[in-house]
Amino acid sequence: MSNILAVAGRARGIRFLVLRQRVSSVRFNIMRARLWPVVWRCRLAYYWLVGEKDNLAFLVMLGLPILVLAGIVYFAYVDGTRIEPARIQAVQREATHARQRATDLQCLAENIYFEARGEPLAGQYAVAEVTLNRRWAQNFPHTICEVVHESRWDPSRRRFVADFSWTELGTPPPQDGPAWKQAVAVASAAYDDLVTPVVPGALFYHATRVRPAWSRNRRAVATIGNHVFYR
Repeated sequence: MSNILAVAGRARGIRFLVLRQRVSSVRFNIMRARLWPVVWRCRLAYYWLVGEKDNLAFLVMLGLPILVLAGIVYFAYVDGTRIEPARIQAVQREATHARQRATDLQCLAENIYFEARGEPLAGQYAVAEVTLNRRWAQNFPHTICEVVHESRWDPSRRRFVADFSWTELGTPPPQDGPAWKQAVAVASAAYDDLVTPVVPGALFYHATRVRPAWSRNRRAVATIGNHVFYR
């Protein structure tokens, strides 16, 4: 009986030791799990605070190309989406301005050629000024070509009459000669305000051989060659 009790006591002791070892192992694992993040945070903090400068320099050199590449991509995107449309719009505006200028100069030069090619140079500039002044005056169109080709209803004739008679006569295009080249030069200079006005504010003129009814209500500003100019 005593042997049986002894064996049972030893068995209980062994089970107790095994259970205590298991409990200790579980506690150790729990503590290690809790301490592991702390240990790694300390290691990282130590590395960044007192780590070797060569390692930091290596990280900087590794990250620098990435930053440069990212900058190139960003500015390429900005240039493609913002700057490039602005450049395109600027080119389009310049092209539109160039086309308008060419059209204006053609109409202005034709009016100078057909109205005053036999007049002195000052008379040609005066015709150009009247044409340009009408753009900004009331009761006139606001583009040069519309001014040149404008027509009005004439009650006495019962038809539309052109302000500049050559536009309704089916006149052939100007001949490419000295007179046309001078008309083009006068038109360009007047258009760009490169000369001092010779008939400031003038809106009308007529040939000296006639005296239209409307001239009685206008103030003459100059007589140049075969034309009288009025405000």
